[in-house]
Amino acid sequence: MNNLSILYQKESIEFATVAKEFLAFMEAAKNMSSEEFIDTSLNLLPLVYIKGIRLPKVDDYNEDYAEKFVDESTWSYIQQTAAAKLGEDDEYVEIQDISVVNNVDFLNVGLSELYADLYQELGDFIGAYRLAQEETMIAALFFCKQNLASYWGIRLLVLLENIHKIKFHNNQYE
Repeated sequence: MNNLSILYQKESIEFATVAKEFLAFMEAAKNMSSEEFIDTSLNLLPLVYIKGIRLPKVDDYNEDYAEKFVDESTWSYIQQTAAAKLGEDDEYVEIQDISVVNNVDFLNVGLSELYADLYQELGDFIGAYRLAQEETMIAALFFCKQNLASYWGIRLLVLLENIHKIKFHNNQYE
């Protein structure tokens, strides 16, 4: 399958749809209650993961077309918004991912930072699709799939696990 056809195949479009929904959710989170934030997270995060693992493999791309669309101030805004919604539940969690040199080492990351990291990955992907330049879209698809395996996939799963605990084990939002 050539690279141009994978941009518009069902799996790519479905992922783009869910990614865009997650971005819109995070951008509107400031106006939500904490309970609505938790509940929406529990609905969206599994979809992002499921659709992400179904993304097609990109065989050939040009790294020169890779672009970043989410800047540091946007990342910070999303992190602060998530921190405000989580309140005292914005705890630090241990992440063990491919970027950790030794498999006994962990990174300590706040839950709100995980939201911002995910927003950045999906925002960069959607930014490329919004440009509608096929080479940029192909590079974005490649890096999104690659980063799912090495970076944001494990972060999403750790975030989901902890949001589940907040909802059901803390009995805070039942």
